[in-house]
Amino acid sequence: MGPRTALVLVALLSAVPVANAQDPYPSKPITIVVPFGAGAGTDVITRIVADQMAKGMNAKIVIDNKPGASGQIGTEIVANARPDGYTLLVATNSTHSGNPYLYKTLRYDPVRSFAPIGRMTINPLALLVRQDSPFKSSQDLVRFARDNPGKLSYGYGNTGGQVSAAMLLNMARIKALPVPYKTAPQVFTDLMAGQIDFTFVDVAASKPLIDSGKIRALGVTSPKRVDAVSSVPALREVSGLEEYVLFAWLGLVAPAGTPAPIIDKLNRELRVALQEPAVKARLEQTTGSIVEPTSVDEFSSFMRLQSALWKRRISEAGIQPE
Repeated sequence: MGPRTALVLVALLSAVPVANAQDPYPSKPITIVVPFGAGAGTDVITRIVADQMAKGMNAKIVIDNKPGASGQIGTEIVANARPDGYTLLVATNSTHSGNPYLYKTLRYDPVRSFAPIGRMTINPLALLVRQDSPFKSSQDLVRFARDNPGKLSYGYGNTGGQVSAAMLLNMARIKALPVPYKTAPQVFTDLMAGQIDFTFVDVAASKPLIDSGKIRALGVTSPKRVDAVSSVPALREVSGLEEYVLFAWLGLVAPAGTPAPIIDKLNRELRVALQEPAVKARLEQTTGSIVEPTSVDEFSSFMRLQSALWKRRISEAGIQPE
């Protein structure tokens, strides 16, 4: 091998990693970790959005459900993942707004462990009872609870359900027995079986059961009624609950350190997917979602404001961190 041949080989070999580093993103499947179970509202919404993003990016997106510990298990996995844009997390009000104030210790930092990408949806919750419940309205439930302290029980599968119920108890000055579950589908099963008396679950997950007549919605937690269940009043319409407003939210985040060009590309693709008329209509009409796409900076600001709000609501409800 002559000197010139050796130089050519060295140049070619040295160019290989550079070429790999410059491969267009994405060049392999992207995994989106959903920190809740299949069938939960978070899962339903994510699959709708991810499917459209995959089409727009001409890429494969895999949904990986990692439920448990109010979203902490899946969230920790992504916090420790390689920051290369191929492992993303669906951040929620549970993982990033509620958990920091409901648990004494977290194995991830909701701010430092992640790079925000963009908000997906805002999701009101619904106060639910079984279809044959004697309670036809939230007023009925409140009156019974006041006359029978501690006789009612409620279930929750995430922080949204937990804090929503605690707010109701606090504002209405009633008592009820809390029953925690791992996921919302388990809550539905026991609600319909009469094992618990009421629950709060996002409209996205509960609407099919409401529409089929298997459960009844008594109120929603949004500032006003939700188009997807327009006959259901907002809880703040009830005397004594005028200040009752809380909602769930979903957004995409990446591990901290993910390159800014990848974050920006994902934000653009997310906004395009959410603005697709068919996707927007499906999210609004079938899941009761509010769809208002954000920039990266807008989502970062939103997350900070929601953290402060949930901290206040949790404190006002008297919930002690576990």
